[in-house]
Amino acid sequence: MAQTDKTMRILVLTNYYPPFEIGGWGQLTHDITTRLRQRNHQVMVLTSNYRATEPHPHDPQTLRQLHLESPDHIHYHPAYTLTWRQREKENRHILTRTVHQFQPDLIYINGMWNLPRSTAHHAEQLLPGRVAYYMASYWPIEPDAHTAYWSDHATTGWRRWPKQLVGHFVRRFWLDGTPRNQLDFPLVLCVSNYMRRIMIEQAGISPERVHVVYNGIDLEAFPPKTSYTPHQPLRLLYAGRIDPSKGVHTVLEGLSILRTRAPQLSVTLSLVGSGTPAYEAFLRNQAETLGVADMLIWRGRVPREQMPQVLTGHDVLLFPSVWAEPLARMVQEAMACGLVVIGTTTGGTPEILREDENGLTFAPEDAVMLATQIARVASDSALCVRLAQAARQTVAARFTLPRMVDELEMYFAELITQRELAYAFG
Repeated sequence: MAQTDKTMRILVLTNYYPPFEIGGWGQLTHDITTRLRQRNHQVMVLTSNYRATEPHPHDPQTLRQLHLESPDHIHYHPAYTLTWRQREKENRHILTRTVHQFQPDLIYINGMWNLPRSTAHHAEQLLPGRVAYYMASYWPIEPDAHTAYWSDHATTGWRRWPKQLVGHFVRRFWLDGTPRNQLDFPLVLCVSNYMRRIMIEQAGISPERVHVVYNGIDLEAFPPKTSYTPHQPLRLLYAGRIDPSKGVHTVLEGLSILRTRAPQLSVTLSLVGSGTPAYEAFLRNQAETLGVADMLIWRGRVPREQMPQVLTGHDVLLFPSVWAEPLARMVQEAMACGLVVIGTTTGGTPEILREDENGLTFAPEDAVMLATQIARVASDSALCVRLAQAARQTVAARFTLPRMVDELEMYFAELITQRELAYAFG
């Protein structure tokens, strides 16, 4: 696909932006922004003030000013409820000022989780018909952070009933309550066909406005391993958020089953990432109970620039997610490096991972099947090499960053042209 000749002024609106991103989507937004600038587009980033007071490289083209719904993204504090109106008002002022100063042709919204719906709504008012969304999360069909907190009755003991009563009052008389999908959505680009169906069927967005643009990675940044022949012992890797929805507990159960059924097979598991402290403590205790603690290497959070080296030092990426993943970038990165991916096929994952063609699969929380798949790779070097080679070829053919940016440029240019024609003949 050819690059557009039209130079565009693009305002990127996003929730978390490097070096203070949470997960891979913030880095994807950064990668897209960098590529667009390399193609001579003028790009300004407006993101949240999350950790903005901490030292970070100065970038005059990145404004860290927007208020999040819940500044603490792990634990919501009731005090946030008292200030939401003022914070959203300030967000509208910030966005208005930025648009007037930068004069963008288009606003590109990539990452709205934990940002107020009113911010996106105001963007649509400032640039009618010239707002493009990239959907790699479920935020249009999820409640805002305030509503979610006051609707959650999980509190136990004597606090439960007072919270329910206060929550009812807060939701009815204080919060906005407008569903997040009550937006115009001029253009919605989805990370997978799965997400396109969700946006149409559950968010109610008109099908003609919803398209698929697969996310992608830089193949040069994730080169293949020098050899696809597996190590002895087999080196397994889990890389991602340490959270129950990611299914790491299933991996430990699978390792226990593997050790019992095939004690002759030697494997190690590196765990890269951080997340919920309580869940990590649970996993450590589980590993001791199951007798697999000696197989584990806890690496913690690893800087992104070190991930290619981490990946090429392993044979297999385990992707045990219970959650319906829109389309995980980690799977793409591992496949590009020539790892065999053994993963669940929730959400959009089947659009990249295919059983016995470029990887192996198992059902969510099916530890027995996971153990079986690990044993297949550990005992069959030829299978490992074949799947690793096919995995790299899959990413090279369909999931590269340049291809993604080509498609974004095309859709951006079309949206701007459509609006210009509407003005001319309106």
